[in-house]
Amino acid sequence: MIDPDLKTELEKLNENLAEIKKKTGSAGIWRSFFNGMFSALGYVAGLAIIVVILGWILQKTGLLKPFEDQVGNFTDLVNSAKKLIPTGQTPSDNQNAQQGSGTPTIVTLPNGQQIQVNLPKGY
Repeated sequence: MIDPDLKTELEKLNENLAEIKKKTGSAGIWRSFFNGMFSALGYVAGLAIIVVILGWILQKTGLLKPFEDQVGNFTDLVNSAKKLIPTGQTPSDNQNAQQGSGTPTIVTLPNGQQIQVNLPKGY
């Protein structure tokens, strides 16, 4: 004979399993999917609102201008780096890129890859 406490625990376990089976039926999977999608959308919308509020606070306190200057400096640095490295894939493109920008120099990267850059005159 089964112990009464064990029997009540098994009945609770069967009820829990029946509820889980009901929730994971065909409609439960789609409900879970859409709940996850709306949760992710809520996180993205919340993050966007926080960024807007933080930007507004930084604008009002006058701290946004130094950040804008840093972004501008970084953009200038990236643009100057783009001018040093030729983007063409064919030798004629590389020759055209090399003509007005100085002498080509081979640089070895930390991973061992060698690239050819065009340093302006004076470097």
